[in-house]
This record gives sequence, C-alpha cells and structure tokens, in this order.
Amino acid sequence: MTKLPEQLGPLKLVQQIGLGKHCQVWEAVDAKSRKQVAIKVIVPDMATDAGQRKLLEHELKVAKSLDHPTVIKIDRLSEEGGLPHLVMEYFPAANLKKQIAAGVEPLVPKLQRIVTETALALDHMHSRGWVHRDVKPDNVLAAADGQVKLIDLAIAAKASGFLGKLLGSKTLAQGSPSYMSPEQIRGEALDARSDIYSFGCVIFELISGRPPYTGADTNDLLNKHVSATVPAVDAFNKNATTACAKFLRQMLAKKPAERPASMKEVLQQLRAIRLVERAVV
Repeated sequence: MTKLPEQLGPLKLVQQIGLGKHCQVWEAVDAKSRKQVAIKVIVPDMATDAGQRKLLEHELKVAKSLDHPTVIKIDRLSEEGGLPHLVMEYFPAANLKKQIAAGVEPLVPKLQRIVTETALALDHMHSRGWVHRDVKPDNVLAAADGQVKLIDLAIAAKASGFLGKLLGSKTLAQGSPSYMSPEQIRGEALDARSDIYSFGCVIFELISGRPPYTGADTNDLLNKHVSATVPAVDAFNKNATTACAKFLRQMLAKKPAERPASMKEVLQQLRAIRLVERAVV
C-alpha cells in the first residue's frame, strides 16, 4: 500500500489512530490554528475512486446536520496532493472494540455513562431524520470517564417514512455482520429500530465480552440474526441483571415492532434498570 505523505497542506500527520478498508484516520496538527485534529483520508491507492469521495461528501453532509456533544464534529472536506480527506474533531480515546478486547470488567464503573451517551447520540441522529446503519463498538470512542463520541457516519441514511414508502425506498444491505438487524440484512428500508437492534448487540458485547451471535462464516452469522433464538446475556456474565437480560431480549427482537419504539424509550428503560450487579473482582 502506498504511504501517505507526512503533510497534507497545513496538516502535519502525527500518528495513525484508525484503519478502515479504504481509509486511514490520523491524528494531525493544523499549522494554521495550532490545534490537534483528526483526519480521515482515502488511501492513496483508492484516491481517484469517485465512490469513496462520495462517501466522504455524504459523511460531511450528515455531520453538518448534527449538533450534539456525543457525536463527532466534522469541519470540512479538503484535498491535497490528490488525496481527499475529512478534517474533524480530535477525541483522544480508544474505541469500545479495543477496550472490550482488554476485558469488560474495567468498563463496569463507566458502563452506564457509555450506554447512556451512545443512546443520546443515536437519539439525536434519529431526531434529525438519520439512521446510523453501522452502530458497533468500533464506532464508539469512550474516554476513561465514560464520555462518548459516536463516529463514522459514512453510510447513514434517511429513515424510512411515508415519502420513502411512496418512492419504494430500498437500500442495499450495508453494515457490519455482527451487528446488523434482520431487516438490514434483508435490504429493507430502515428506521430507528434498526439502530436499536444494533445498539442492543453493542450493549450485549459490553457486558459479555462477545457479540450476541457468532458464525462459521458470514452467511451463518447473518442467518442467526434473522432466525436464531436471542441468547441470554446473563449466561455469559453472571453479574448481568435479570432486568438487563430481559431488556436486551426486547432490543434484539427479530421484528422491529417488538423492540422499543424509539431511542427515547431505550433511554427511559436504561435509566430505570441496572445493567450489572457489581464489578467482578
């Protein structure tokens, strides 16, 4: 893979902090403002791909329509040396996937704040008419005190509604297999309840250390989301409360109508229950 230059216009690259299939995320310093920023840049080998640039343009459009402290802010889309890149807020925290890999027990003291702030981020997106469509631990940054930033808005889409039904809206099944709702897997039009399902998968993993479903291959995994019995989180972590296990079964219901109706309802329930009994010593 072709290496990035050390500088993109006024931005001096400091260190790589994220890696996707077609993009890299770097910490950088803006020589003009002297501020730390994060940049999401298309890898050189894909820099001329119009589809990748459109994803960055779309992500900027979504971000500019949002304004909430739990959602990452994106300042602009620039291009230097033929390399399109987003310039965004720098939030020095590891994503939840990395933190879960190090063990779920250290997350217990900040678990309630993490899930509450993630729910607030998604509720804000939904209030602006967007479905994130890629809710997963990799896309939630969490600081040591539990403060959260929701990231990666590249495949967010307008929620289905009356107009979408008139137009026969149907989207391709994009997303991450371990966290996709049954309706997302089928490529159906989505609303907030699809993100609620994915968020349920994230909470399940935060508590158990693993996603609710695993499979021999991608098709096996997707089939389990569509038809397998919802696993009990307390079977994997004895400190998960009965109320938490019941709530996650509801969030992970196969039919959207059987899930909480909105992220506001999710927030109400999260505030009314304990997820775990205590930290494991």
